[in-house]
Amino acid sequence: MSYLITNNNTKKIKLYFMQSIIAAVLVSAFFLMMHVFQNGLVVTSLIASVFIVFIFPKSPAAQPRNLLGGHLISAAVGFLFYFANLWFQGPETIFLYSILFCGLAVFLSTLLMALFGCEHPPGAAFAAGFVLSASFPGLMCILAILSVFILFISKKILMPYLDC
Repeated sequence: MSYLITNNNTKKIKLYFMQSIIAAVLVSAFFLMMHVFQNGLVVTSLIASVFIVFIFPKSPAAQPRNLLGGHLISAAVGFLFYFANLWFQGPETIFLYSILFCGLAVFLSTLLMALFGCEHPPGAAFAAGFVLSASFPGLMCILAILSVFILFISKKILMPYLDC
């Protein structure tokens, strides 16, 4: 028990507490917008990004280029495969096509993130979330990208105060 009470650990506990509070507030805000995010994959992708940014703020995946670039690439790929899925499906929904295009969206978004040097693992789920949208994901995409920018700005503003 005395291990947890040292001065250094007290600072760490306060830091972890603050990081967790910030993450919880942002996650709650994303869930408030859940009715716009027609697909849980988009929300869980954003939540995974929150976790990475605030719990591992110095990791490569939490850096601005990776966070913003990974989500932007994934959104573009998700849109591409949303339309491909829609075109191939026609009037009937064929689950096999949805699975195929989700896999292709994850593959291409991962490949492009790696090629452009902006790897952000939750981005792959972001792309798949757009493919599985029940209707045109325009508003969902705008709000999701806006959420990523809010996450980025929140990190920029708050992390210096958390002494990371």
